[in-house]
Amino acid sequence: MVSSVPISLSGLQASQKQLLASASNIANLRTSGVNPNTSVDGKTEVYNPLKVTQESQAISGQGGVGVSATIIEREDGTTLISDPTSPLADESGLVAIPNISLDEEIVNLISAKIAYKANAFALEIGSEVEQSLIDELA
Repeated sequence: MVSSVPISLSGLQASQKQLLASASNIANLRTSGVNPNTSVDGKTEVYNPLKVTQESQAISGQGGVGVSATIIEREDGTTLISDPTSPLADESGLVAIPNISLDEEIVNLISAKIAYKANAFALEIGSEVEQSLIDELA
């Protein structure tokens, strides 16, 4: 019999990672740093936004499939803006900022919330079904 508990738990953990990544991105939305294409010792590097990748994962011994989520840095993480008055500016007056869309992060938060609720509900129902089955067999 396939237990829904580990499958739902993997979904809950994936949602949690998405919440963490989006929260980190939102918290660093207005940060800046040195141009990553220049080497300046002792100056602040720019925050590189995070994203979550998910892939299916077999649940060992259960016969079911859950999800595995990993937080990684985005490849298109920074963009350059002109701010010659910044102490972080290079000789051209450019400063790096994270390439973060607040709209996209809000959508990610809402999606993670919905997925979390769905997995929590599936966990609850799966547990009730398993308990009913145990009661019937006893």
